[in-house]
Amino acid sequence: MTSPTVLIIGCGIAGPVLGNFYKRKGYRPIVFDKVPELGDAGASLMLMSNGLKVLNLVGLAEAVKAESTPLAAFWDAKSTGEVIGQSDLPSTFADKYRQPAVGIRRTTLNLMLKKMLLDLDVEVREGWELIDITETDESVTAIFDGGRSVTGSFLIGCDGIKAASRRSLLRNQGQAEDIPVFTGLTQTAGISETPAALRGLAAMRNWYGDGVHVISYPITPTQTSWAVTQRETQEKEETWRPYRPDEMTEQRAQLSSLLEGWDPSILKMINTSERIIKFGLFDREELKPSKWHSKRCVLVGDAAHPTSPHLGQGANQAFEDCFHLSHAMPFLDPNSKDYAEQLALLGPGLSEAIFKPFAEKRQPRTALLVQGARAQGNRRVATGSGACKERDAAIMESYANLAGIADKFESLLREPFQDL
Repeated sequence: MTSPTVLIIGCGIAGPVLGNFYKRKGYRPIVFDKVPELGDAGASLMLMSNGLKVLNLVGLAEAVKAESTPLAAFWDAKSTGEVIGQSDLPSTFADKYRQPAVGIRRTTLNLMLKKMLLDLDVEVREGWELIDITETDESVTAIFDGGRSVTGSFLIGCDGIKAASRRSLLRNQGQAEDIPVFTGLTQTAGISETPAALRGLAAMRNWYGDGVHVISYPITPTQTSWAVTQRETQEKEETWRPYRPDEMTEQRAQLSSLLEGWDPSILKMINTSERIIKFGLFDREELKPSKWHSKRCVLVGDAAHPTSPHLGQGANQAFEDCFHLSHAMPFLDPNSKDYAEQLALLGPGLSEAIFKPFAEKRQPRTALLVQGARAQGNRRVATGSGACKERDAAIMESYANLAGIADKFESLLREPFQDL
């Protein structure tokens, strides 16, 4: 008996996890990605306990932790390095939520996820760029470049912040996708050898200046990922292309000038960075739950709820989506007495029975986090002496209430499940 085919668009973060879940639930997933060969991508990701719990379900949490160094502290300072707040709260995450918080190279995680799919004999098709989607009551056809097409039972769009799946789904609903709006913020990210001054404490570190914010965290025992967020009036392209070696010198010089007088550890990271990426940060229209899905398609991750990086929850929320969507789908065992009944759930009522409840469950949570990330970004890059003093005072006040900080993380990290 042929297993239902699931078309998964995007093999970045969510796509491989969904491929794993659906393969194990008795489906035939095919994962497509537009890049000719999956590999080098972006800078890094912060995986919090909620995301690692999902990766543990697909057997990758231990490999991720072995690659990186779990966070032991939060550490906030003024631009000069004068500490304004510190907490060892992250050191409690593993015991409290069963997984720690760790940073990891995006490329490393992507390759882990791809290998996982291949080891499961899940088909991965690289170099397949989605152009359009057509649907009937019981099937969906994905149309790719070069006139290629594939038909399946249903389609999941998880192709990121510039999702072709979202664009096609909205177009088929008679709605044009809104043009992204530049926020006035850019982010420059890099990966460097961890400076000696930062090696004693595996911390997520924030430095705050006038119109500039710097964050760093370890991604291996010897390497640190860092990012500089600043206000800029000239719109920057929304791309994550690493600078070429011949461009690196100029970028280092620009950053060194911008951060003159800052903590020497920051300048050390910038001037020893092995790669630098710069991109603009854009806002997109919030999608209502009804726009997350159609008769045979559903969106997850940044395709459904694109977010800025300021809360470090983008990948983690995508993993939560994967868990909740796959958990709602029937397990298909041809030898089970209720196989026909379970298979019937994939019929014309699929969207109402599964996609709609999924979207209505997830959209409120992700919408709040997207709004929170936007507000966090604006607070971090306060401009002007008065606004900076207010921001720094608010940070110090928050560290005086560690129970309050713990409560905020409780609402995040207890998800997507407490016991399973």
